[in-house]
Amino acid sequence: MAELAKGIRAYIIIGLLAGLAALAGIFTLPPLDRDESRFAQATAQMLESGDYVSINFLDEARNKKPVGIHWLQAVSVAAFSSAEAREIWAYRLPSMFGAILAALACFWAGQRLVGRKAAFAGAALFAVTVLLGIEGGIAKTDAMLVGCTTLAMAALAQLRAGKGKKTALLFWFAIGLGALIKGPVTPMVAGLAILVLVIWERKANWLKPLGFWPGPLLAIAMILPWLISIQIATDGGFLRQAIGDDLAPKLAGAAERHGGLFGYHLLLAPLLLFPATLTVIPGLACLTSALRGRSDEKTAGAARFLLAWAIPVWLVFELLPTKLPHYVLPAYPALALIAGWGLMQMNKVAAWQKWTSWALFAFAGLVFAILMPVLFVVYGNNASWDAVRLSLAGFEGGFELGLDPAIAAIVFLTAALFAILTGAALMAARGRSAVMVLCLAVAAGLGWQVMGRAAAAPNAYAVRLADQVRAARSYSQTIAGIAPEDIATASSYTEPSLVFSLGTDTMLGTAEEVLAFAESRSDPILIVLDLSRDADLRALWFGDTIAADSAWREYEFFERLHALGECHRGLASGTNYSRGDETTLVLMFTRCGTGAAREGMDQ
Repeated sequence: MAELAKGIRAYIIIGLLAGLAALAGIFTLPPLDRDESRFAQATAQMLESGDYVSINFLDEARNKKPVGIHWLQAVSVAAFSSAEAREIWAYRLPSMFGAILAALACFWAGQRLVGRKAAFAGAALFAVTVLLGIEGGIAKTDAMLVGCTTLAMAALAQLRAGKGKKTALLFWFAIGLGALIKGPVTPMVAGLAILVLVIWERKANWLKPLGFWPGPLLAIAMILPWLISIQIATDGGFLRQAIGDDLAPKLAGAAERHGGLFGYHLLLAPLLLFPATLTVIPGLACLTSALRGRSDEKTAGAARFLLAWAIPVWLVFELLPTKLPHYVLPAYPALALIAGWGLMQMNKVAAWQKWTSWALFAFAGLVFAILMPVLFVVYGNNASWDAVRLSLAGFEGGFELGLDPAIAAIVFLTAALFAILTGAALMAARGRSAVMVLCLAVAAGLGWQVMGRAAAAPNAYAVRLADQVRAARSYSQTIAGIAPEDIATASSYTEPSLVFSLGTDTMLGTAEEVLAFAESRSDPILIVLDLSRDADLRALWFGDTIAADSAWREYEFFERLHALGECHRGLASGTNYSRGDETTLVLMFTRCGTGAAREGMDQ
């Protein structure tokens, strides 16, 4: 372990591990609904409009989160891609760098708290955890948030060891950047930790460097100019909506149906903290022993710091009515360092503590080894009865029967490899080589990322509805005689991924609003109708009985379609995972202007 943790080599290894974990699927996963596509589309609109103050999704102001992640994404897209290209990987790169920053800051903090070898082990485990890898590959705030928060906590750990003004400046920089990324979360985590430590230890002299005036001024200078600008641009609406429409509902109840009982995050921890689950309970045993006075004061102080870092923020999010798995991610670096501590002290803890941790690790491995292939089988093809009926009626594309044998083989082989690595890590944990345990546990963590995010998820064709629509439009020159960039889209399938995939000129609305929009334009329109969201429209399309009071009438509906000059029709089929519905989309190219318009709908 000492050789791996030595010098700059340790930082390089940890950075590479975090980068590799985040990279799994970063180029192959489609834009995800809903938050990722909303963030990416808002950034794309900044690049298109040149307005880097206001945050908008289509014509709607998105006054929920600060602007920091959008600026970072805009820099990434401008450097490596373009807004027109709609390449989601370019928007994800800041999250990957946020994950790398978090892992490196975890190692820096851990060296002061648990020693270099335990810090290396903990940071390496943290770098490949399931939750950090997922967030590191998604174009939203949380990976960069945990990077800023971990950097702030690492600076605090250094201040406790006697570091001075330069470290304090770094702390305030991390606070400012974290506030620009996700508002109060980074200041809350650091503030709660400071409060708990001051009350617990009854001393605060180590905090004196934080009063060095350039530090707070730096944080204010990072935040205030944009905050003033956005308040002016929105007539004071940003803070009102961010607090009143976004934060307050989460404090009052389960906003957007994301609720859960107290203990929600604790129940998910064995899965999301994997592979650090392997040694976290021995680490907690070491921490408890230190607090009981069985170690020196330095070790006890480290234990108090780790608890002050992890427990307050964990309790806040357990008590918060709105719950999402990633909320407690800022506490994970502390838990990973505890796990690294446990790994280095594995032979000094009770057998039941080791076996409990091993059982949780085995449970997580078993769940993942079964669940990921099952999800791939369920969503690996997107055939549905509605898609078959539309195909028989002359609609092109849109579904596949059965699984691709080559892709299925890759998914099942990666699942088998993951299971083997998990079992090997468990077997090694019963020996005495901490290096072997760490290497196999890290390999199992990377194995999960490859299995879940590089193999299974990108090949779940049923959840790629927006990709199917984009693919159909990309062939519009061939199938409809019109260039993709010359065709607008109006859709009653309203998921944000469709907007990001097709562009800002995409119109979203009900089926009636879509038809009205197409009728109001003289240029070519791709009409997308979501049959799963309108039972009467679906019944009308397939010739079934519709409700007597339905707004749709057969003659009027098809007459309106005929008047639009349909020149090609296709379909997309799959699952809307945001709503949990089987979904079939009707795709119609209209007003192609090539003289090749067909006679109209088969009725």
